[in-house]
Amino acid sequence: MSDSKSSSSSVRNPFGTINNSFTTHKHFNSELEYCYNGIKCKCDLLAPCQEAWREGTMDPGRRFFGCSQYKDASKKCNFFVWADPPYTERAREVVQHLKTKLRVKEDQLEKAMAELRFVEKKMVVLNEECMLLRKKNDELTASIHIKTDGSKMKKLVLLMIIAWVVFRFFK
Repeated sequence: MSDSKSSSSSVRNPFGTINNSFTTHKHFNSELEYCYNGIKCKCDLLAPCQEAWREGTMDPGRRFFGCSQYKDASKKCNFFVWADPPYTERAREVVQHLKTKLRVKEDQLEKAMAELRFVEKKMVVLNEECMLLRKKNDELTASIHIKTDGSKMKKLVLLMIIAWVVFRFFK
């Protein structure tokens, strides 16, 4: 088992994004050694590299190879081999702690998002009220101008009458 022969491989992840490069070690898992350029399952299909993230997984995020037909129970061959070594107990504790912290942060984010939605709705209502008040203000301002223009008109007519009377009187 002292043989530490290693090979570098690039395997497509389950989401079809950028290839991840990782090293396989013969002493770690002999099943990886035989086909590191494209691990195949018992169906003779390429076995995609996936990550274990199901609830209750002892090593969340640990990569493994599995049958590409795992979703179809009638076709899958139950091929499974770990790509990464098992986590230490300390690593498991840290991951569980980080997952707990993540859940707390997700809860806080959800509460903040709910508050944001409430504030946005309130802003819409306040904006509508503001628009109504502006409209009412414009109407009142126009009404005041009409009244002001009317009183100015009366003064102008009165001045014209006075001017006419004075003009007639001094003619």
